[in-house]
Amino acid sequence: MLEKSLLERVRKVNQIILQSIEEDLNIKSASDALSGIIDASVFVINRDGKLFSEVFNQQLSCQKLRDYLTTEASLPPYYDLPTLLKSNESRINELYRFSICPLDDNKNSSCPHGDIYMMVVPIISGTESLGAVLLHRHKKPFEHNDLILAEIGSAIMGMILMRLEAERLEEEKWYRNMAGVAFESLSYSEVEAIEEIFKNLTNDENIVVASKIADNLGITRSVIVNALRKFESAGIIESRSLGMKGTYIRVKNPCALEEIANRSARLKESFNE
Repeated sequence: MLEKSLLERVRKVNQIILQSIEEDLNIKSASDALSGIIDASVFVINRDGKLFSEVFNQQLSCQKLRDYLTTEASLPPYYDLPTLLKSNESRINELYRFSICPLDDNKNSSCPHGDIYMMVVPIISGTESLGAVLLHRHKKPFEHNDLILAEIGSAIMGMILMRLEAERLEEEKWYRNMAGVAFESLSYSEVEAIEEIFKNLTNDENIVVASKIADNLGITRSVIVNALRKFESAGIIESRSLGMKGTYIRVKNPCALEEIANRSARLKESFNE
């Protein structure tokens, strides 16, 4: 009976693998599916302990824990992540036992979920650790059959993370190329204008008053407008007029800023030689 149960669950995991290949499965969907198969909460974390997966469909009886995970996007410090993540070996039934809820600031409420069992399965790509799959269950320990399924699940998460990383690198390359093309189309005055705008960005966004920048640099307002138009056409920024307040600017990809800064520095060096 146990073998049949394991076989049925392995088949369900295989369906996740097929779906990840055919439909570009994401971390959330894979986590939700694995959670149902193993009957546990499933969290995918990076090497810094930040959550890749969401918590909405996870099996959590503690609302304070659910709120913490949603707000902080990482596991609470009492889980001792450095210890959990220090090994590339899977760990099963790491036990956490609380009589008082550790997330209760007043320390006067009993812990609703009792004993917590954790299973930690590293996500490995070649020799590099991408993070780990953490499985979280109340009161009921994990079995070795659960570990088999979790390790298959870890391989699936690794496939998804590698695909996402490849997509990120490809997107970054595209933005850098577009930033280069846009930069090469700028006049020297437009380069100065772009530098002045980007220098004052806060969290990759800002409100720009073109007339003030023009006065500070001793250039015409049209120079700034033309520079922004070229960068918006290249997909590097998006802008929105705010009337008398100025123009709202948001950089779509920060790597474009780095590429522009490098090219600007080289341009200045060539003028100084």
